[in-house]
Amino acid sequence: MPRGGSRRHTEMRAEEKTRWRAVNAPCALCGQATIDWDAPANTPDALEVDHTLPVKTHPHLEFEPSNRKPTHHRCNRAKGAGQAAPSIGLTSEAW
Repeated sequence: MPRGGSRRHTEMRAEEKTRWRAVNAPCALCGQATIDWDAPANTPDALEVDHTLPVKTHPHLEFEPSNRKPTHHRCNRAKGAGQAAPSIGLTSEAW
């Protein structure tokens, strides 16, 4: 299956970005709502689509909406094709 630069991926990403941006969706990996929606690709806080179940091991789920989540570029690259590191959970108050 094609990866990343395919037309289908580009169209899905644009639709997802619009929807996620409207609600200021948090990073699915670190939980912080600090994704820079306008940042150039490959910058630490830029939007990157994460596949909860990696495409490498589940190629049939590459375009499954429930398998696609918003993340920071840095968080998604740290995860790689593995599982996400466990988070510390939610803080008791906003800081």
